[in-house]
Amino acid sequence: MIRRRPNHAGRVKRLAHRSDLTLSHAWRVWAAENLLAGTRPEEVTAALVAQGVDVEEAATQIAAIAASPAFAAGQRFAAQVRRLELVARLQSDLSRVATDADTVERVGGLTADEFFTRYYATNTPVVLTEVVTRWKAHGLWTPAYFKEHFGDVEVLAAFGREGDPDYDMNTPAHSRPVRLGDFVDAVLAAGESNDLYLVANNRNMDRAALQRLYDDVTVDTRVIDPARSRGSVALWIGPGGTVTPLHHDTSNILFAQVYGQKRFKLVAPWETSLFHATRGVYNRLDPERDEGATALIKTVTLAPGEMLFIPVGWWHHVRALSLSINLAFTNFTRTNAFDWFRPGEAGRAAR
Repeated sequence: MIRRRPNHAGRVKRLAHRSDLTLSHAWRVWAAENLLAGTRPEEVTAALVAQGVDVEEAATQIAAIAASPAFAAGQRFAAQVRRLELVARLQSDLSRVATDADTVERVGGLTADEFFTRYYATNTPVVLTEVVTRWKAHGLWTPAYFKEHFGDVEVLAAFGREGDPDYDMNTPAHSRPVRLGDFVDAVLAAGESNDLYLVANNRNMDRAALQRLYDDVTVDTRVIDPARSRGSVALWIGPGGTVTPLHHDTSNILFAQVYGQKRFKLVAPWETSLFHATRGVYNRLDPERDEGATALIKTVTLAPGEMLFIPVGWWHHVRALSLSINLAFTNFTRTNAFDWFRPGEAGRAAR
């Protein structure tokens, strides 16, 4: 099968039937890519001839590529890639065996060991139903509560998101200081909107004036390490309609729904069909609109009092179905440093 042609396909130097006809760098890369993918040399030659290249010159170029040491090295790398793709495909096929493959399990009463063994170590998402419900924050944290008790606290929040297609990547540029009470008023007045949001990257839980919020939260210290809360606990407040685009994190996350509802669409990291649309840890695909273009999607709606475990590497798209208040943790007592996992950056030099 012939793979797609270069975007600037016209850059074949059309010196028809002359022996000094040469191909652009992009076309030579295209030819090498097709050969490495297993396309027969005569098929690649025919495709070049169809672009106006002399048949003898096309065959000469293909033969030169195939004889180069770089191509021999490329063949070894291509073979390794195919092996790894088989591993990913096996994992993907096995994940579809379950009758509820498109849903996320909900469980209560897990011990710390059960959580780490059954979900953390196996990179499996799960909704925990009996964690947040034991917090004082459950039923207490409302917009009115934050305004009354923390209204004068200055926080950072993102504004003007709707005018920027890369608003989440550009959170620092959209963030500015605001009194928390004024921000709550703005959220209540906004109705359904994606324009303003207090997000994890604003690092508001590191502020001394918000440390009293921890009095309303009870964590299992066998799972979460309170001594490493700084930089590892995130507060989210925003109206219904806020959207965090499809992305993955480089750490495991426990995401608590304290107030309101949010819908998550998750895709496993081994679903390689998403790789063509990656940008760093983000993905250009929109699972709300492009579901046919993505692999198996798990959809889960978090209700107040539920907590979602988002395993490291899992792609997730998040929409607030109503005004929401959330708290998220990454300070686990087990290893949680996977910053090297960035498949969206792995092929940057080859493009």
